[in-house]
Amino acid sequence: MLIVRKNSFFLLTGKNYFIFALGGAMLSTAHPPISMPYIVIFVLASISIYWHSMKPNARSSFFLGWLFGFGYFFFSLMWITEPFLVTPKETGILAPFALVLLAASLSIFWGLAFWSASQKNDYKYRSRSLLKLGALLSLAELLRSFMFTGFPWGILGVAFVETHLGQSLALFGPYWLSSIVIILSFMTLTGFKGFSIAVLGFSSLFLYGENRKKDVSFVEQAVKVRVVQPNIDQKLKWKPELASSHIEKLFELSQNDLEEVDLIIWPETAVQFFLEYQKNFSDQVFEKVGKIMILGARKYIREKNELFNSAYVLDEMGQIHSSYDKKHLVPFGEYIPFAEIMKKFGVKGLASNGISGFTIGKRSSQMQIGDIPAFGIMICYESIFSYEVDQNILDVDWLIHLTNDAWFGSYSGPQQHLMHSQARAIEQGITIFRSANTGISAVIDQYGRIVHKLDLNTEGYFDAKLSKKLGTTLYSGWGARNWNTLLFSLIVLIIILCFIKIDNKLIPLVR
Repeated sequence: MLIVRKNSFFLLTGKNYFIFALGGAMLSTAHPPISMPYIVIFVLASISIYWHSMKPNARSSFFLGWLFGFGYFFFSLMWITEPFLVTPKETGILAPFALVLLAASLSIFWGLAFWSASQKNDYKYRSRSLLKLGALLSLAELLRSFMFTGFPWGILGVAFVETHLGQSLALFGPYWLSSIVIILSFMTLTGFKGFSIAVLGFSSLFLYGENRKKDVSFVEQAVKVRVVQPNIDQKLKWKPELASSHIEKLFELSQNDLEEVDLIIWPETAVQFFLEYQKNFSDQVFEKVGKIMILGARKYIREKNELFNSAYVLDEMGQIHSSYDKKHLVPFGEYIPFAEIMKKFGVKGLASNGISGFTIGKRSSQMQIGDIPAFGIMICYESIFSYEVDQNILDVDWLIHLTNDAWFGSYSGPQQHLMHSQARAIEQGITIFRSANTGISAVIDQYGRIVHKLDLNTEGYFDAKLSKKLGTTLYSGWGARNWNTLLFSLIVLIIILCFIKIDNKLIPLVR
């Protein structure tokens, strides 16, 4: 006799599929271009209580969680198609596959969280069921930020950088904020006690943020920095016949009213050539600006056939003072996993420009030159990794972020990328000067606020005085590694406790 369980995977209706996929899509509106961060609370509370009312078995729960994640990642990461459209004839056909594959892969983390929450879950205790689900989803977000080189783009805590809740990044960093938001949201509709806990938690974060930004005052240093945004289209950027005109544009934007300017910043890969082999470039720098410069360029070591994505510090004479080589490269963009095998088939990174891929840098990003206060450098993708930024700026007063967000198009990528820089500024209590090829170039203060900006797809520059670093934040003082380890341990403890059933005595649900 065939018995069909009520909660069978095959009895999931189209309505269920639609609600979870739609919920994920709605959750994505917390990020640019729509930017409604507080919708996170509404969506997570609604989805979690709906999940509990369905009482799905583990297999059904996995698919519902996967759909929820797919809706979220698909719409949050639509910008991922843009790099493939720079050369549409060669790589355009890969754009939709890249988006679907990335969204589908990241959604597995969410699917596994929902699957685990349904393991031997009788759903009798709503609060415990949703606390378990919240802890597991928090763990999923933590794991996808570290595993397989990590991809923390779009973690929920970053969506709050321009709200009062975002200031708590200075306390314990982005993964704690994401986890707290997830768990409190899931507890909101569990009853009076859960609702009270959620209100108390969110109110505490809000009041802390409001108090932190009161009576803000900055001490400006006698250092004026010029940030240049040339706005060179990615489709034109590497055309050899346009190289000289690109350089002229950069110099023109750098030359006006230089008397009080101490430092000029150009974006990532600002020039086509390799600085070590372009001897006349230093003469151009000296003759046309005569100021300390920081710019992005590729570095090529002929002896080892190694290519680096680098940032250079040039002195007033245009001579190379020091350089930093990017350490966290973009998978499939700057390097190909299993490159030795892949290059036999002609597969290379989108940004490698004819060489099999970039090499991981080993130099420190902390630098100092002349009377300029010590600074750290982030190159493009590196800004999304809070724990790596934390390790690289132990003794600096400010940060420089060089990026070429022309790769990301105009829809949402550059705006989302900027928010990660805002998060880093709050976490470290440090000013960030950001130079982006096509935008958004900005100065971000120690509270994550944008105080100077050049809009997307505009050409120009701005000058800004450097502010002194705030005192050490709680997050930077104890260190990202310690905070993340503590969070992981607490999440695991919560999950273990939620897998314990109380029937006069403690009985493990999972052996």
